[in-house]
Formats: sequence, structure tokens, C-alpha cells
Amino acid sequence: MLLISLCAASLALISTTCLNDTGISTPDLATASAQAAASQPLAPVNQAALDYLVGVGKADITGPAAESGMFGYAAQQVVTGINDRLYSRAFIIAETKHSEQNRVVYVSADMGAMFTAVKLEVIKRLQAEFGSLYNDENVMLTATHTHVGNGGYSHQKLYQLASKDDTSAGYSDQTFEAVVEGIVRSIKQAHNCLAPGKLTLAQGKLQGATRNRSLPAYYANSDANSFDSSVNEVMTQLRVNAADGTPLGLINWFAIHPTSFSNQFSYLSADNKGYAQLGLEAKLKQESGQNFIAAFSNADEGDVVAARGNANSVSGYEGSQDEWQNVIRDGSLQLDKATELWDQGQPVSGPIDTRARWVNLAGYEVSEEFTQGAGPQKLCLPARGYSFAAGGENGPSNIPGIYEGMTKDTLSITDKVNKTDTSLLGSATRAAFGVVGAVSQDECQAEKPVLLPTGKLGLVNSQQPVQLMRIGNLGLIAIPGEPTTMVGRHLRQAVNKELASAGVDTLVIAGLANNYSGYVTTRAEYAQQHYEGASTEFGPHQASAYEQEYVQLAQAMRDGTQVTSEVSPPDRSAKRFAQRPGVTFDDKPANQAWGQVLTQPKDRYRHNEI
Repeated sequence: MLLISLCAASLALISTTCLNDTGISTPDLATASAQAAASQPLAPVNQAALDYLVGVGKADITGPAAESGMFGYAAQQVVTGINDRLYSRAFIIAETKHSEQNRVVYVSADMGAMFTAVKLEVIKRLQAEFGSLYNDENVMLTATHTHVGNGGYSHQKLYQLASKDDTSAGYSDQTFEAVVEGIVRSIKQAHNCLAPGKLTLAQGKLQGATRNRSLPAYYANSDANSFDSSVNEVMTQLRVNAADGTPLGLINWFAIHPTSFSNQFSYLSADNKGYAQLGLEAKLKQESGQNFIAAFSNADEGDVVAARGNANSVSGYEGSQDEWQNVIRDGSLQLDKATELWDQGQPVSGPIDTRARWVNLAGYEVSEEFTQGAGPQKLCLPARGYSFAAGGENGPSNIPGIYEGMTKDTLSITDKVNKTDTSLLGSATRAAFGVVGAVSQDECQAEKPVLLPTGKLGLVNSQQPVQLMRIGNLGLIAIPGEPTTMVGRHLRQAVNKELASAGVDTLVIAGLANNYSGYVTTRAEYAQQHYEGASTEFGPHQASAYEQEYVQLAQAMRDGTQVTSEVSPPDRSAKRFAQRPGVTFDDKPANQAWGQVLTQPKDRYRHNEI
């Protein structure tokens, strides 16, 4: 099949009309997901007080669709086409009772991760038009974490390496511009559509859709048996309606890795989150004739995968060999639950508020109040451990000799302690890795045998954003990475102690928000050094540092005091990065002719034969 290079800049022009369903969605995905939900008609909305101005927007962020890299699996996937387009979905909510300046922007984008460079440029462009109305504090940008979306839009070297294609190029100006321009356009749409509206909040459990991929690490937590499930099964849904009750959009948070498409898939897609999004949007369009924007965002999904895996998961986690069936299955489960929650819930009430700041995590001091009896601690220079190279169960690297659970105490060339891979090839791999890691070991990293000293090599940022957003009685804890299930629980519990008295009764982890810094594990999980622990960059007490930060943000929000940043985010926008020149050959094979008949059609066909 002849592949044609598509770039976001060459798409059809998209207007700023309110609720314009932008771009070109793949008919198969939108139709299939809409049909899957068609048997569940949506009930009329509950009436709620008109305490807010609301606006929604949606814009295309699809990048180059041929001969470029993907971000997610770090498997050197080369994009060969589009399965379904990628979008930014924006929501602006402002107060009407006190001041319309009290407003927040929430964006859910079909991206593998969000990065500092993207947020800085988005804020820069918004402020060029709106002044200080939209800023780093009241804008939250999140990624759905699809693993088959465009790569190449980070200014951090590690994530450029993770986005590289078969030419080892890991950055693309085209992708960066498509992402930034689309996010800004979606926010502008939402701004232009601001009008009195209603918010309704609902929660329910979606059971059986997900599983914990790192159970030995999870059960190392002393409180693991205090919970009914090893994953967060709660789905939280914020519905946005116009003053007359017309559905405008919703934000849905549910923890799951969007890895229903495997690391062998090469078409751009928003994965299972995209299936649910397009399905609900098409469903509402069909029922009401109105455009509708559905954002299926992520949460505390660090150790959470689809219960039945994908086509290339490890043994015991396998899904169907039909890539599409895995997406339909996992997307339908989320879509069906969202439909069930549609007419449930209660009106949202309370003020709009936000607190945010930037902190330097390298050397960050954690008070003993947050270290579970370990006394005062400091975070480390960022680094990745050996088991980081193993990948997760849903995207294994299959590198001989490298597996989850490799700690300083058990690591040896011959694998004499764990005896997981004692092959000669495995021993040779560990010996080679040992040469690289020998000069990189860091006592601060405790159980982690350092493979890649990302901080010393300048591959990642130490400056990280923390943000807490309040929408009435709903609180959003924005994490710049992937927190595990237990980290999410601990953070919600800690913040709840500070904000419950102020009227916040529902807290959600907004994962992959504002930047990406790998995983966040508890101290006990970190000690096990599974993939997630080995990818917890700043050492064993990183989760404690975040708990300390979010408690301080919550206290400031409760008390009406302000916070200040101790550092500024790194701006590398002036730096030029090596990138692929684009499609190098887009023509017919040399020995063929245009219009050449490859296969003569038959005189007749049976149903479903083609």
C-alpha cells in the first residue's frame, strides 16, 4: 500500500466555532465505538445551580503520519499511517459568584506524555493573546498516555531517545508544532464558548477491566491488604452542561495503561481511551444532533494494565492477537461505564481555586513527617535502574539477562542469587551493562543498581511542577509522571486531611500532568525494583516528597495563602535538536507504473469475502 506522508499543518482548516468536532476522525473507530454504546440511550441531565461559566473545545494534534517515531514503548516504532486521529480536548471552568478571573483550564490530550517544553510554549502563546488570564498556575495539561501516538516533542534528551525511529531521530518540529498549536486552539475554542453552565460529578467502580502488573511490589506495602483491590477501580466523571441542560462535554478519569495496541503496531491511535472518547462523542451527536466533547483522562495508572493484555504482552498477560479486538474490548468497558454514570451523581458546588509551583527534586529535603519513620531524607540525582530496561508486562523489551526485580543485593553477572536468567547470553548482557553502570552507582538510590544516570548525563530535568486544582468539591492532584495505585491512595488520603473541612469531598489523581518524569512508587515498592521502582528517578523517597508538596499546596489552598516556586522551569526552546528530514521517498516502486493493475477483480464475490 502506498503510504502518503500527512502532517498536521496540511490538514483541513479548523474553525473556532463552539463545539466544532475538528479534524478528520477515522470512520471505522468512531462508528464502531458509537455502535457499541448505541444500545444504552443517555438519560436527561439533572438540573444544577448555575454557579459556573463553562467552555469546551477540541482540536487536532496529529503529527507526521509516516517515517517518524512513536512515544510510549521506546521500541523504535516507525509510524506508517493513521488508525484514528489524535486530539486535544479543553475545558474552561470559571466562577460566576465571585470573579470570572477565578478560572481553571483542564486539557486532556491524546499524547504519550506531557512535557515542560509543551506547557511553556502553550502558556506563552495564550498570554500573547489573553495576557495573564491564563498562566502556569491555572492551566493543567494532561496526557492520556497512548503508546502509539507521535513522539518527538520533548526537549529532554531521554524522551527524545525514547521517541527515536529507525534512523535514531527522536525529535520533530512538525510534531511539536502540531501538539502546541492544537492544544492552544482547543483552549481558545473553550474560551470563546464560555457561558453559564452546570457541573455534575459522579463516581462508580469499573471492576474486572484492569489488573496490577507488579503484584510482588504492591504486596510489599504494609497496608496492601487493607484494600479490596490491587488497582484503583473507581471511575470519576465530571459532566459539563449548558444552562438549558444541553450536554457539552465530560471529563472521565480512570486508571489504565492505554496499551491495547502492542509495541508492534505502527498506526497512530489514541488507543482504548480514544475508542471510548470517539464512541461517546458520536453517540451524543447521533442522539441530540449536538457536538459533544468527551475526554477520557488517566489517573494513578503506574502499575495498572488492561486485564487481558495486548498482542505482545508477556506470558500470563496476553490479549488477542487481533490488535483491534483488544482496543474494542478495553475501550468498550470504559465507554459502557461512562454511559452508566451519565444520569448519576450530584451537582458540583464550591469555589474555583488552584495552587502550583516548581520544585527542584534533586537534593530535595523531605521532612520526617512524611518518611514513615525513616527520619529526614534527601532525594537523589535522577537515575534509572537495571529493571527499567526490562519494560513492563504490557511492553517487554525481551533483552536477555534483564528482568524485573534486579536489586543491588541480587545483581550479578551469573545471576547466582535470583537465577532468573543464567544463560550465557544473559550473563554477557549483564556484564556489558555492568561496564556502563560501574561508574554510575549512587548510594542515595538505595536498592536501585543504576544503569542510566539520567541526571548526571543531563538527560532529564530535575525541576518538576506540582499543581493542585479545585473545581467546587472536586480536587485534582496533578502528578508529572505515573504514580502507582498505592501512591495515588496515599496522596488522596494526605490531601483529604487538609481539604475535607474546606468542602472538597472528591479527590482524583490527574496523572501525566504538565511534565513527565517517569514513575512514582512507594518506599516499599521501590525496594522491590520492578519496572516501576527502577523508573522512579529521584530515589526511594520520591513519593514522600510529593506527599509533602501536595499537603503544603492543600494547606495553602485551605488557608487562602499563596505559594512561590523555588526554581524556574528549564526553557530549551532556543536549542536546535537533531531530527529526521521527513519522508525521503514517496513514489511508486521503480519497476512499476502508475495505474498498473495488481490484481484483476473477480466477476462476483460472496458476502464478507473481501
